[in-house]
Amino acid sequence: MAQFSKTIIGKPEQWLIEAAAGIGLDFSTLYHEITSDFKRHVLKRHGNEESEKAFGQIPIKELDFEKIPDIVSTPNYVIIGAKSKGRDILAFAKTLDNITFLYFAEVLNSKRNKTLRGKTMYKRNGTINADQFLKITSIARGVDITMSKIFSSGVTGGYPDFVMTADSSPQA
Repeated sequence: MAQFSKTIIGKPEQWLIEAAAGIGLDFSTLYHEITSDFKRHVLKRHGNEESEKAFGQIPIKELDFEKIPDIVSTPNYVIIGAKSKGRDILAFAKTLDNITFLYFAEVLNSKRNKTLRGKTMYKRNGTINADQFLKITSIARGVDITMSKIFSSGVTGGYPDFVMTADSSPQA
């Protein structure tokens, strides 16, 4: 059996801390983190050429994990306030070289774990808009987006703008 290990990516960007605080979540003491279990899951579930092609996706490769710091610091979109099995999750979308990376993290804020821990990641050709991102996130098994908000950083990164809630139309 493989050894369990953790890799700290870094603290959340200030804009993410502020956006989370706006819906009652405190990310100020948390860190982005991925684990060896996360990597194994992603490669096993989303690394197969044939099965990913059937879903219109591109297989994840080991080198894709190096993109996570960029994905979480300057995403094109982030969904805050979604829940999976009663736990808060974050969903990030980042387009690099006409490939959109979708990265999901679980919010762990206990005495033992204070992290935004990677849950899964996959990628698809092309770009997506806010509506598509909400639909992709909402069809995931057990994900509730009814109380979530989506933010967009546009193409340049920086402080994202509020785009919409799950039950509203995109903001102009």
